[in-house]
Amino acid sequence: MKKGKKTLYWLVGIASLFILGLISWVVIETGIEVTSRPNFCGTCHAMKPMVNSYHDSIHGGNNPRGITAACTDCHVSHENVFKHFLGKARSGTHDAWVTLVRDESTLDWQEKRLSREEYVYDSGCLTCHQKLQAATADNGFHTNYFNGVITSKCASCHESVGHANLNKYLLETKYKYHFDE
Repeated sequence: MKKGKKTLYWLVGIASLFILGLISWVVIETGIEVTSRPNFCGTCHAMKPMVNSYHDSIHGGNNPRGITAACTDCHVSHENVFKHFLGKARSGTHDAWVTLVRDESTLDWQEKRLSREEYVYDSGCLTCHQKLQAATADNGFHTNYFNGVITSKCASCHESVGHANLNKYLLETKYKYHFDE
């Protein structure tokens, strides 16, 4: 009888750990998904123009199929899992810090647009556009990109990728919140 109880305790313990691990995984995965979307990113006034312009873009669902990309699909590295989660944590912490302690009216988004290559990762672009190299084999720019002849990044040439009409939304936000005063 003692041996049977001991075995039962072990089985219950192992099952409990498995269930706890499964629940933890679901909670973490859900949290990652929820914090990767524009509804979460747009909770700050400073990000509203980016979210609005995202919805106007092909990547934001303004396409015949309604397919969307998450914010982290473009704005976090996809080189490997470690870089992805580290980048997501660093970016999220930075953005929360700026929102809490900095005057949003001092953010110069037009200036930040000039360094867009720092905020858009080619590894993210190529995760979705996996067949780009074959599809553009006769295109000089993409061929030079894939052959390493040029050092440009995707966002160097595709300036408004993911954010159509961004300038319009930045100006609307500036005047709505009187960021120029």
